[in-house]
Parts: sequence; structure tokens; C-alpha cells
Amino acid sequence: MYQRRPNKPRRVIHSVDELPVLCNCAEAGLLLRVNPEVVARMAKNGILPGAKQGQAWIFRRDDLEKYINSLFEGVKSVEQ
Repeated sequence: MYQRRPNKPRRVIHSVDELPVLCNCAEAGLLLRVNPEVVARMAKNGILPGAKQGQAWIFRRDDLEKYINSLFEGVKSVEQ
């Protein structure tokens, strides 16, 4: 009988430092936890800063970190 594999990524990025300085859509997707096609669409629409090299998008690690930090601007943190 066919056994389903749990729906989890093969690789997970826990820190921005685990990424190379220049990332492709797949690597950026691991950090953002979205599909690489979604990353490419975000770059095409100007939501995510990136550069197109041929048919592939490339992203700077620092820009990805700034994008993630911008998502939390204005959000109050829970103080303990």
C-alpha cells in the first residue's frame, strides 16, 4: 500500500546566516517559507527586492533580512 510522506520541507533555514550571500528563488523560499514560484512573483511585482539574471531571480541575503524585518515594523513585541 502507498504510504504518504508527511508534508514538510526537505530542508529548513533557521537563520539568515545559513544562506549564501546571493540566493536563488528556492533558497529565498526556504527562508520565507513559501514556494519558489511565490518568491519569483513577489520579485516580479516589486514586493521583494531582487535582480533578474537571464530567466532566474537572484536576491541578496541582506535584502531578504530587511524584507523580513519590514514585516514586523509597527508590531508591538510581547515583553516578558
